[in-house]
Amino acid sequence: MGELGQLEKQHQEFDKRNIRVMVISNDDQKTAQATQADFPHLLVVSDPEQAMARAVQVIQAGVGPNGSDTNAPTTFLVDGAGTVRWFFRPDRFIVRLSPAELLAAIDTSGQGK
Repeated sequence: MGELGQLEKQHQEFDKRNIRVMVISNDDQKTAQATQADFPHLLVVSDPEQAMARAVQVIQAGVGPNGSDTNAPTTFLVDGAGTVRWFFRPDRFIVRLSPAELLAAIDTSGQGK
């Protein structure tokens, strides 16, 4: 959850750009609510059945606990109309986009207006 802490620390930069950071979690509702309490400037969404993850096609098969399927670390920039304007999905599961890289992508894409 280190990356969530890094994103939380940059909340003022996201606010300046009128950006809301949403995290899709495989956790159940109770666990997602606890995570939400730890990171109040992020929006944590519980998706234990992976319905949302399947809809946006970010399931990575066999890399979760005990060989289960899990969400691949993927970042989407979605505008107010619901159109994906930019996305990032690393080649390696352990790689995450840094907040600085995300802010640069927001600025480059024109989404942070």
